[in-house]
Amino acid sequence: MNKKLIYTLYTLIIVCIGFATVIEKYRGTGFVGEHIYGAWWFSALWAVLTVAACAYLFQQRLYKRVAVMLLHLSFVVILIGALTTHLLASRGTVRLRKGISVMAYVDKNGKYQPLPFSLTLKEFRIVNYPGTDAPLDYQSIIQSAGKDRARQASLALADESPMEVVVSMNHIGLIEGYRLFQSSYDSDGQGVLLGVSHDPYGIAITYIGYLLLLIGIIATLLSRKTQMRPLYRKAMQPLAILLPLALYASPLRADNGVMVVDQDIAHRLGTINVLYNNRICPLNTVATDFVTKLSGRASWEGYSADEIFTSWMIYYSPWEKQKIIRVKNRDVQQLLGIKGQWASYSDFLNEYQEYKLKDAVEALRNGDESVNRKALMDADEKYHIIEMFYRGQFIRMFPYRSGETFNWYTPGGQSLPREIPVKEQFFIKQSMDYLTESIVTGQRDRAFEIIAKIKLFQREMTGDILPDESTVKAEIFYNTMRGQKWPVFLSLTLSLLLCIVMLTSTQKTRCLKAAALLFVVLLTGYITLLLGLRWWLSGHIPVSNGHETMLFMAWVLLLLTLFLRHQFPIISGFGPLIASFCLLVAMLAGSDSQITPLMPVLQSPLLSIHVMTVMCAYALFALQWLLGMQAFILIRKKREKELERVTALSQLLLYPAVFLLTIGIFLGAVWANISWGNYWSWDPKESWALITLMVYAVPFHKASVGFFHKPLYYHLYMVSAFLAVIITYFGVNYLLGGMHSYA
Repeated sequence: MNKKLIYTLYTLIIVCIGFATVIEKYRGTGFVGEHIYGAWWFSALWAVLTVAACAYLFQQRLYKRVAVMLLHLSFVVILIGALTTHLLASRGTVRLRKGISVMAYVDKNGKYQPLPFSLTLKEFRIVNYPGTDAPLDYQSIIQSAGKDRARQASLALADESPMEVVVSMNHIGLIEGYRLFQSSYDSDGQGVLLGVSHDPYGIAITYIGYLLLLIGIIATLLSRKTQMRPLYRKAMQPLAILLPLALYASPLRADNGVMVVDQDIAHRLGTINVLYNNRICPLNTVATDFVTKLSGRASWEGYSADEIFTSWMIYYSPWEKQKIIRVKNRDVQQLLGIKGQWASYSDFLNEYQEYKLKDAVEALRNGDESVNRKALMDADEKYHIIEMFYRGQFIRMFPYRSGETFNWYTPGGQSLPREIPVKEQFFIKQSMDYLTESIVTGQRDRAFEIIAKIKLFQREMTGDILPDESTVKAEIFYNTMRGQKWPVFLSLTLSLLLCIVMLTSTQKTRCLKAAALLFVVLLTGYITLLLGLRWWLSGHIPVSNGHETMLFMAWVLLLLTLFLRHQFPIISGFGPLIASFCLLVAMLAGSDSQITPLMPVLQSPLLSIHVMTVMCAYALFALQWLLGMQAFILIRKKREKELERVTALSQLLLYPAVFLLTIGIFLGAVWANISWGNYWSWDPKESWALITLMVYAVPFHKASVGFFHKPLYYHLYMVSAFLAVIITYFGVNYLLGGMHSYA
């Protein structure tokens, strides 16, 4: 009876959390917070489940197994900490204006609550990335005076100044047990809104639970009483592997009569630095994004992105007639009056130079869904990208320092500040005109000289803030790599071939093993180079968005393949296949492939560890999914010995996968507590990560759940469980939203 109660409550909690994330999308965070996550019955479900689970543990005498007991005890302590926070913690906000003391905050019910000290905003400042206007951090310097000090001040006995606390992103201010964290700031820079959290007991209890959890995981991995050792011995026996070779086809250069700037001039112009996406980068990056967004690839008709971008700037009239814009949807093609999926800029305008899609876009915004929303908005975005190009928004290449800030201006800017000297103003306004004249008249040497002078001007204005020459070359090389799609499709084809041969062949030769190893090493090197370049160019570990996390997951899978190929040869076939799919998803991530500065709240080393740990877990879950698919084939063919090995390997991988996900989730909770003063907020990504953990934790209880004793049912469950991972990563990002939807 007790066991059935645990199953029922466990399942009910998972279902409630899942439905809550969907309801939140339509009714809002406040609604689910009040009616589900904060409701008495939801807390009661957790409480009854905890009591029932503890009773079952003692009934089965599992307290004799220290590692198992520690794991379960840690979750009990974490839940007690969460309940303590829910019942006793107080949260709210306090608005501060410079020089004005405040001794109360507004709680979540809108009521004023007293503070045992005063708060005064001394200064608020925005720290930018060097040479840009992109925020690196938001910092509030707060002065605090307690009641005793205030009383001394009234008696003229206080000589010392008030205590000062700095509150910034990833740096919470702590005053007498109250935690202050940066929330927002006033547009005039003279005021801030700080979050206030007072949780004297819940955080401490929860952190003790995290520590017990870590000790329990280590104890489980080292224990001889778990199933890991026998599973390892079963999974050690080899199976077949293989991999083939690679081809490369370079695009042919077309000659369609369009006017194109000299290749060398275009390349040199591409090395000039500009301010783009709130970071300083070579113009080549802008050109690559521009051409890729319009045509879907980084080159067109054999012309490079630099050639297209520069030529369009100078010979804009003939380029407006080139069929360079890809429009896939037939309804949008009809609106533009084109045949096929290639359009020119001119195709977007009628004979009166009016935008053809204007009425359709306005109708869409008013609720008319007669034309596919995504396709129409995609075409509209491409048109407006060219409009932004004509307004000069992509070529902010002339920096000028004003105090501690840098402003970047476009060529020919007519509204330059008076503080800029006449000589510099003249150069900003006229240099690109002279460059255009040199290009049109064929004066290559003069064009090179003007480009060199623009670079010299940038260096004189900014000093050592500009990227050095090696960094510029590295970024141009990276742009070339990310613009190539053939490595992704090649690796996908070869890895799929490998998997098919591995599943159908029982023979393996030394040549096939060598070819397989060579392919995995080359693919690993390719992804390592991509990640290394992104790390170098962005200045942070590349795990901050969907594109980067998919690359990292592919990299982890390939490293697992290399390190485990002798012990578990079956991984040699599955690892590259999943890694190739990860590369495909990363390639399809679109704007995520652009390198941008990190949001201030993401400037934390805990973020990198949190994301990497979770992605390693997802990589192992993906391997288990493929092992499940192979197990179905083995069951159908009645190959019992191989089925036993595959099942053992899947069960063995469950340990590191679940433990890594557990560590990743609670590292994320610590990071959230440091950044936002709240270690759990029931954000959709958090909720689905918890669901994933709960789903994958079930097979550990094979002794209690007879369902898992049969390989067919076990693998059915593991294949189905991967749906939770897909929803956590893709479903939340693209459907449910939330604070984590950037990742």
